[in-house]
Amino acid sequence: MTLPAPRTTAAPRLSDIAGQAAVSEATVSRVLNGKQGVADTTRQRVLAALDILGYERPVRLRQRSAAPD
Repeated sequence: MTLPAPRTTAAPRLSDIAGQAAVSEATVSRVLNGKQGVADTTRQRVLAALDILGYERPVRLRQRSAAPD
């Protein structure tokens, strides 16, 4: 069994993403978890910040947000 190579940089934190998108950490959390109550333009800013910072969503969060409510 081979182990994956260690990450060379730390994943961006909520505060990093919030700062890049000029929103609160709570707003970033709502976007990441697929919650309602975020304006489309704000959601797009957060998603753009995720791309800029190279954020990769953990599998458990992708699965949770994909589950039906």
